[in-house]
Amino acid sequence: MRQLKKTIVAGSMALLIAAASICVPHKSVLAARTITIDGDPSEWDGITMYDSSDSKISKWSVAKDDEYVYFYVQQNGGNQYGQPITDTNFTIKYDDGTSDGIRFSYNMGSIKNGTYSDIEGVGDADKASEPSQEKDKYETEFRIPQTFFGDKDYTLEYCGTKVESGDITDLSSKDEEVKKDDVYSGITIDGNFSDWNAVSKNDVSQNSESGNGLSKVAAVFDGDYIYIYMKEKSENASDGAAGSSGSYASGKYEIKTDTDRRTVLDIKLVNGKCEVSVSDYVKNQMGGNSITAEYSNRQYEIAVPVSAVKQYNESLSFGYYLSSSPLVSNIVNIDKNSSHGAINNRFSGIAYDGSFGDWDDYAHTIIEYSTQGGVGDDSEAALYASDGYIYGHVKSFLHKTTDGRNEFSPFTLRANSNDKTSISFRFVTVDSDGNIDWNPKITNLSEGNHEFTLVDIGSWTTYKNVSDEGFIDYGKITISAGSTCDEMEYEVDMKKLAKKFDIEINEMKVVEAKYINIGDEWVTYAGTSTGPVAGVAISCLTVAGVLLYRKRKVNNVVKTAW
Repeated sequence: MRQLKKTIVAGSMALLIAAASICVPHKSVLAARTITIDGDPSEWDGITMYDSSDSKISKWSVAKDDEYVYFYVQQNGGNQYGQPITDTNFTIKYDDGTSDGIRFSYNMGSIKNGTYSDIEGVGDADKASEPSQEKDKYETEFRIPQTFFGDKDYTLEYCGTKVESGDITDLSSKDEEVKKDDVYSGITIDGNFSDWNAVSKNDVSQNSESGNGLSKVAAVFDGDYIYIYMKEKSENASDGAAGSSGSYASGKYEIKTDTDRRTVLDIKLVNGKCEVSVSDYVKNQMGGNSITAEYSNRQYEIAVPVSAVKQYNESLSFGYYLSSSPLVSNIVNIDKNSSHGAINNRFSGIAYDGSFGDWDDYAHTIIEYSTQGGVGDDSEAALYASDGYIYGHVKSFLHKTTDGRNEFSPFTLRANSNDKTSISFRFVTVDSDGNIDWNPKITNLSEGNHEFTLVDIGSWTTYKNVSDEGFIDYGKITISAGSTCDEMEYEVDMKKLAKKFDIEINEMKVVEAKYINIGDEWVTYAGTSTGPVAGVAISCLTVAGVLLYRKRKVNNVVKTAW
């Protein structure tokens, strides 16, 4: 036992000594500054920068070590297909009266001397150019062997500024700076991208979405705004690849919530400026807030106000419109002092009452009006079941109820994905005495709510009153004709559906809805029940944020699984 105690004590002491050796600070020994030829200007921090009298050049610098003289040039404009630096040259005047120069072939293809001859020891590895983090700038670095200057004193002149060789910064006098992690301090939409250094960027260059023209994407939710960063692939033939990326090369993107609600962004480059548009409905929802965007050097930064985003529980994602894989996932609000935009009233069931707010916190599915991701025409829809009723909701951006059409009529419900157990509904009105109007006005509706009774589209029109034997009404529908979109909700008696389908109500495991004038997809609710159990279960899942809601197309069916 004594030996065991000794062993424990010895082991403890060893651990303490080891810990002490880790915790005791050591004096850092800094190496001399080095410059890597990669187009990154960060290594030039602390080295004298010179002004330029040439509008093509913003600033420049020069440094040296025993092997090379290094040059940095920041250009006004430029890209991989053309650089302003190639319209300039360096002049070298030696103290012995001789002179030379440094010239550039087209687009920095090569570096030449004053007579356009090759410089020995200078190849592709000795030059590099990259887009700047500053707006409308382009960075170039190159190096020339010291042997080119022949150990002679000289004066270097470039863009109106002269530098004596003896005044060129010697890198041996500059310590290598200890790199510190960038600290996030907010995003400013100004076309300068250095404030994104502290935000992790996703490499999306291998994204399988058709027409993907992006290499890097990032997003941060900072209180009142969702900030988005995108960088285009350098190998693209022209600027503006983001505007022709994604499905059908549409340039359509979405901010998607964890309640499966989408805000669609149409991103385009117009005359060199980034323009972001949303549907009229979202624009109205934003309440005067605006989306701001900047583009420079194949990079975008966009600020989307939280007022443009649909209801969410905890997180958002960003990606191509209706893509199965987002470009950025799990975007959460880093402003811990607010819940900007988050759901306050969690889903607690649906009441058919012509007021649609109780649908806001419930997951919805997109119905595509066109198969090409048509922004503004697509709609969102949902189904819910409780207490022996199936409830439906559609918010339509076709907005046809006031121009001679009704996008909601007719629509179809079916059970268990079987066309033999399906019904299409006709809209009728019933007055206070129960009299039926088989041909009510359902087009060119005035703004506001309009209620109709749902009957089988194959019903005999000989029925005059709801009391007539054989007449069946399956439920009610309320249509709201709006100024920017149309919206509706309905309730249908599932007992009557089961009788129509000649099945037991508990045999209806899946109920689907199709709105043929909006799109060809089926919107699905699975796990229906005659009692409140299904509704309560779904409410709990929503409250917990554990939505297992998935949208996938299989034979034109939009599946919803809980």
